[in-house]
Amino acid sequence: MVYFRSIAYTTLMIFGFLVLASLALVPFLGHKQRWDIAKYWAEINIWLSKHLCGLTYEIKGLENTPKEKCVIFVKHSSVYEIFILLKYFSPSSWVGKYELMYVPIFRGVFKKFKLIPVKRGRGASEVEKVRAMGKERLNSGNWIIIFPEGTRMPYNKSKRYGLSGSILAKETGSMVLPISHNAGKYWKRRGWLKYPGKICFIVGKPYETSGLELDEINNIAKKWIDLNVKH
Repeated sequence: MVYFRSIAYTTLMIFGFLVLASLALVPFLGHKQRWDIAKYWAEINIWLSKHLCGLTYEIKGLENTPKEKCVIFVKHSSVYEIFILLKYFSPSSWVGKYELMYVPIFRGVFKKFKLIPVKRGRGASEVEKVRAMGKERLNSGNWIIIFPEGTRMPYNKSKRYGLSGSILAKETGSMVLPISHNAGKYWKRRGWLKYPGKICFIVGKPYETSGLELDEINNIAKKWIDLNVKH
């Protein structure tokens, strides 16, 4: 049943994305309307995940969310966390893979939603892009969402964080808000099978970055996020 339910869900997820993303890219729509569509897509997927795959969630620590928009460091291990971030942290600018820009509909999404495309392996030039575009996005009232490990990681695995997020936070005087979860336990990295269970999201306490070195900014977030991946 997991197999067939996962196929049904994945089919509906992709179909829903194609329909709603196309609608969101209609030229005359306003900024708020586009984000309303994005959050609606997230809500649909949360509902479908629950009723088709038995996959639910709980989120703790929302009271820690600062009023002022900041840089968010999030564990990335599946697709499910994207729905939760869209629901609770919109509008937001995400740092994502540049390769998605080769797909026409994703190219439109990146532009209209002010996402930040990054080419892997380009080092300093891409860090500078995140810094410049991130400043503009923060100033326009968007959260900045960064997966600091740079890629989806298997459940309960971690690796060294990149520096672009900590550079952006430090240069803009932004706080860092860490978010941890165990979505990869039920929806595996690069996997399409969704197993029933309850995903636990935990929003940590934001911390100031002034006076900290870049490695310190990363280490504070990494230590807390890794410690709070629920088993």
